[in-house]
Amino acid sequence: MLRNLTLSTATLVLSTVALAVPASAEPVPAPTMTVVGDSITSWFRDEPGSVSQGWWSMLARDLDASVNTLAEGGSGMNVRGNGCFGTTFGQRLAGLQKVDYVIIEGGRNDMFGCTSLNTKRTLTRAQQKHGIRAYLHRLGARVDFLGIPRSHVLIVSPWGTSDRKRGYVIQAYQRLYANRNHEGFTYVETRTLPSRLTFDTKHPNREGNTYLSAVMNRAVRSVS
Repeated sequence: MLRNLTLSTATLVLSTVALAVPASAEPVPAPTMTVVGDSITSWFRDEPGSVSQGWWSMLARDLDASVNTLAEGGSGMNVRGNGCFGTTFGQRLAGLQKVDYVIIEGGRNDMFGCTSLNTKRTLTRAQQKHGIRAYLHRLGARVDFLGIPRSHVLIVSPWGTSDRKRGYVIQAYQRLYANRNHEGFTYVETRTLPSRLTFDTKHPNREGNTYLSAVMNRAVRSVS
């Protein structure tokens, strides 16, 4: 059943946060997560209490989980990151391994694609829609191969006030193709981040990351 529950300039970031499980007679393994994302993930770090702490770090610590990120600024389902010299989400699929939960944070850059000359170009709506559908279909095949339940794949597309009208379109495509009639993923709703929750109308500040972490915490617990 579709779950509607209420995220460019960096190099590829792979980071891991491993949190200890309290000692007990029969310790329960810590849940594991992978986050595939753009600069809303890659710009931030596992630095508890600092303005640099990412939503994904807050989430992992709240859930006593280990998390690894496959994130690159400027990237998306349709576009390579790093000024078109990096990778798309799809080109990182091979890096996705067996975990308990997969979070796909993106959409902010999916109005664009890259030319053969490594320059960014604006895509038509039909191209945007096709690229998002194609990526989510490939993602479904990958998680099936790895044995990850599709309901444990959470799709989220946080937006600030910048380019918000185009954001509604991208979110609609993601919501459509994540649903049970297509891929059977869990689409997570987020409200528009107001200026007080961002530092540039796009990327979350400390308060914005705290909000995103809380939304994703509820979403993960709802499918556990």
